[in-house]
Amino acid sequence: MHPTLFKIGFLEIHTYGVFVALGFFVGFKVLLFYGKKSSFPPSLIESLTFLVFIFSLIGARLFYVLIAWSDFIGSPLDIFKIWEGGLVFWGGFLGGAITGIIFSIKNKLPLWKLADVFAPALAIGHAIGRIGCFCAGCCYGKPTDSFLGIVFPENCLAPAGIKIIPTQIISSVLLFLLFLILRFLWNKKKFSGQIFLVYAVLFSLGRFFIEFLRGDFRGNLILGITPTQIVSILVFVISIFLYHNLSRKTK
Repeated sequence: MHPTLFKIGFLEIHTYGVFVALGFFVGFKVLLFYGKKSSFPPSLIESLTFLVFIFSLIGARLFYVLIAWSDFIGSPLDIFKIWEGGLVFWGGFLGGAITGIIFSIKNKLPLWKLADVFAPALAIGHAIGRIGCFCAGCCYGKPTDSFLGIVFPENCLAPAGIKIIPTQIISSVLLFLLFLILRFLWNKKKFSGQIFLVYAVLFSLGRFFIEFLRGDFRGNLILGITPTQIVSILVFVISIFLYHNLSRKTK
């Protein structure tokens, strides 16, 4: 609701960027905590986090540019204005996953054990980042007459003057709940990869249904659903398959 946190002269601090940075900071602290519990050296976690952050950012922005290319044809330099919003999670997820796989192979690390460490950090960091989306007005929902509807002001990315579904807040709440679920399961996990795959299953399921509430441009529909929903279905199915296989091997 407040895209600009404060402005001093030419210096303008965007609320979106502040919450993304805060989400990264909190997520990193959670990452170090679970990395220590899993006997990974802090220096290794720090190195991987830096790489994952860079390539996740690139992937998240690239995915957004691909589905909203028409917005950038007239002003291609706007592609680099990530502080104004416009990051797609699944693009960042893919960029980070590829980076993590390559890093684990190169350094001969247990991939699934490492993935478990990242899952709670992803959930909490993403939850905080979604508050930044709400402040900027991006990732907004469809118009509604419900008492839950929010009216955004003129200076936000969301349509002004009408009540719309606060999908950013809904997403943030669900992600905080997901983080709590992962924390609860951590000491009960039976095989490496379980925490990460539970995260992937629950997040992709929630994201699929939240897409129906979104009012911003979601890309051209394919078979009646958005590109993000297609990716969510793929991640859900693959994660269920992997969960079954890993749990069976453990037994």
